[in-house]
Amino acid sequence: MPALEIGGASLGYDEAGQGAPPFIFVHGWAGDRSFWEPQFADLSKDFHCLALDLRGCGESSLTPPYDLTQAADDIAAVIDDRGMGAAVVAGHDIGGLAALLANTRHEERVIGTVIVDPPLDSAARGAMGGLAAQIRDSGSMEPAGVFFERFFGDSAAPDIREHVEERMLACEPQVAAGQLTDNGYFSQNLGALLQAADKKPFMALWGNQPLGDPERLRQITFFLRQEPVTGGGHFLQLENPAMTNALLRAFVDDVRRDPRISAFTTS
Repeated sequence: MPALEIGGASLGYDEAGQGAPPFIFVHGWAGDRSFWEPQFADLSKDFHCLALDLRGCGESSLTPPYDLTQAADDIAAVIDDRGMGAAVVAGHDIGGLAALLANTRHEERVIGTVIVDPPLDSAARGAMGGLAAQIRDSGSMEPAGVFFERFFGDSAAPDIREHVEERMLACEPQVAAGQLTDNGYFSQNLGALLQAADKKPFMALWGNQPLGDPERLRQITFFLRQEPVTGGGHFLQLENPAMTNALLRAFVDDVRRDPRISAFTTS
């Protein structure tokens, strides 16, 4: 198993391809890098791509802390370690929140940000901590079960659904709870994080029932590109990979043409 030693943790990853801009794919809550497999397989044909397991997930070590600030720092450290210079960070679910944090905490390492159905509404309300407390109190992932019906539409393929549920329910409760613990940070700073991302190429992809408010995002950003993914639920990158891949490739053109990032090498 390939692994990177970052900040005392061993992080599982897949890496392939050449070409700029490079991509880092960051999975969502209690998931692993397999949730980005269709995008990694397609985009690595033309770009340097790395799909990462966050601490405690997939093939990464159980090395705390598991919060999103640590995830953001790990993302930047991986970009540096692999000689990417600056990368497009694409994050699904809370991976999108980690991508926003990485852009703010390590501006020089992020050339563009893609957020895929991130839980912006819950983050803005400070609601993620409630689920974290339920998981800690139960000592299991049982409280997560209620979300699976919301994650998938009626058209979701059974094998995708089974894969996601199996991986998420296998997550260690301490890891899942840690990823949701932000001590009110996002409720106070989410708007600033989104506006900071909007200073570079920035795209949001949404499924049929977004976990954020696209209209609100239009009100607080100027350049953000927002795209609905037809027929996709929360795991839209698995349910409609062809459209997701096409939108990511279109985003490359945004990166290459954006004069605001001329300080970075993108061709």
